[in-house]
Amino acid sequence: MSESIDRINRKTMTSASVVTHYARPWELSRAEQATFDRVAAEAKDQPILDLGVGGGRTVEALRRISHDYLGIDYSQGMVDACRQRFPEARFELADARALADVADASIFLAVFSCNGIGMVSHTDRLLILREVHRVLRPGGYFVFSTHNRNSPEFKRGFLFPPFDWSFNPLRLAVRSLRFTGETVLRFRNRRRHHPHEIHTEDYSVINDVCHHYSTMLYYLTLDKQREQLVEAGFETDAEAYDLDGRRVHDGTTDDSIALIARKPTLRPG
Repeated sequence: MSESIDRINRKTMTSASVVTHYARPWELSRAEQATFDRVAAEAKDQPILDLGVGGGRTVEALRRISHDYLGIDYSQGMVDACRQRFPEARFELADARALADVADASIFLAVFSCNGIGMVSHTDRLLILREVHRVLRPGGYFVFSTHNRNSPEFKRGFLFPPFDWSFNPLRLAVRSLRFTGETVLRFRNRRRHHPHEIHTEDYSVINDVCHHYSTMLYYLTLDKQREQLVEAGFETDAEAYDLDGRRVHDGTTDDSIALIARKPTLRPG
């Protein structure tokens, strides 16, 4: 199942259409802005590692915090798009599961936005947490987002693509054709990928509607995510934020949760 999840998601995230989608100018979410603002003062001019950088949505915001910046992605198309958009910044083809070229305790702020950590298997997710912990300096931060198993979106059934009605006959015809094509695509992907879903007591990996059901995404609760962080060596009670950028201390039903985890500082002696 682990290989199937990686194969499905990697095929989607390396496709030309998805690279083009993420290379557009996108604004930060309120949750991302809140987490970046929270760590900006401490991370000022410190080394930043931007994991799963995609088309470069987070680049400008993070480089305002520090120009000591490295963005990585396992999609060569995403890396190429970032290099074209931001020639003054540094980007490399790399995988968050194996940060061999990043030295121990060399990064102050690691970021994995847009629920990117949720596009791998359970085993690989835990590996990423350990790798991030390894490369962080004592007292460094890991800012990331994850899908919430307590959200209504986790239990939703099949969704048809949106349809924008028009009284203009030509526009209506074009939109109808697009709707039909996207509906067929969704049914086809759903039939192909749904058998690879995983449901356990602690987490689920589901065939999510993202990119017309061409992805497998990991869902867990906030409590379970904090448990994973502690097991990987991070401090307890990682800060959590809802989609509106508000700090939450317990359960939330938002589809996505943003977190700030900290590597413990070294104790004297």
